[in-house]
Amino acid sequence: MLADSINKIIAKNHNTISHASNSKYKCTKCSDTGFIKTERGFARCSCYEEDYIKRLWENFGVNPEDVKLLKDYEPYNDVTKRAKHQAAEYITNFNELNKGTNLVLMGQAGGGKTHIILAIGKALLERKMKVLYMPYLEAIRELKANAMDDEYYNKLINRYKMAEVLIIDDLFKDKVKKGRLTAELTEADMRHIYPILNYRYSNKLPTLISTECTPQMLIELDEALAGRILERCGKSYGIEFNNQCNYRLRQFI
Repeated sequence: MLADSINKIIAKNHNTISHASNSKYKCTKCSDTGFIKTERGFARCSCYEEDYIKRLWENFGVNPEDVKLLKDYEPYNDVTKRAKHQAAEYITNFNELNKGTNLVLMGQAGGGKTHIILAIGKALLERKMKVLYMPYLEAIRELKANAMDDEYYNKLINRYKMAEVLIIDDLFKDKVKKGRLTAELTEADMRHIYPILNYRYSNKLPTLISTECTPQMLIELDEALAGRILERCGKSYGIEFNNQCNYRLRQFI
């Protein structure tokens, strides 16, 4: 009975809005109601999910509409040229790639790794892919803070585990300083990040990662986790930025 009442209210609002004169809507499919009529009744419009994902990005201070495009990235040596080329190839061939193919940019800070992975995310968002942004430090801090609230914690972690495409920015940022490991992964760290990466590995869900860790550092932190991250890159989509790749500081060095 309650569901019938809700459907009647939605239908009334939908019809009212649909017949409004001289009005413009962001979504012509649902007239900004968030629902569309189907043979089985009313269902969520695709724009609702798109707006929801955009809000999740904005919660971490990133508006997908303001993200720089890949064409705006200016490579300045062989490594960065390869990174841009592989990123463009990843976007172009995304639907034909082996299921769950990762793209991982590793090593030297300041090389534009975040620019590249966010640009890929933006391009996939524009194809209506459900791309979720996860800044590692902030996300892990939020997970740890809510670990005692099972319902809310599961809601948080499942966002990252089940995202159609996940961007993890600055993975293990707190473990690296000046190109060296300065800390180990704690049991608390693993409790939160391992389920995300393991679920995505097991279910072949693509993940875009930036990290100051090198492949060897990832292995030293946790060999099993490193294997799950790197295996899905294949030979093409795991790129290590060397110590000549700090674009931000190159004019001062």
